[in-house]
Amino acid sequence: MWTRGGRAHVYELTWPAPANGGVMGACHGLDGPLLFGTFDAHLGPMLLGPEPSSEAEALSHRFRAAWNAFAATGDPGWAPYDTQRRLVQVFDADPVVTAYPEENSRRLWQDHGFTALPLLTP
Repeated sequence: MWTRGGRAHVYELTWPAPANGGVMGACHGLDGPLLFGTFDAHLGPMLLGPEPSSEAEALSHRFRAAWNAFAATGDPGWAPYDTQRRLVQVFDADPVVTAYPEENSRRLWQDHGFTALPLLTP
């Protein structure tokens, strides 16, 4: 692993989108309505349903507070990620800071060298 300095704060959104019986799970795009509070626009109704639950509103509040704190101070409210503890904020109905929950996946890719993709020319 190579580093360029600085620090990173990692989070994972695991709260399942409740619309349609939760069939979409913690899907791509769910963070948008939670972060921006757009429950009634764009992806909000499709993922959260016509009326967001109190659980959705509470999660949205915590999510926005973390992003706002990070933008204002550089600290979202949990420890930076490091290679020893690998702490991650997991956003769910009961949010928790815990060791990286996808450790097997991380190990699968840890020795892979990612190279820059070639630019396409017209």
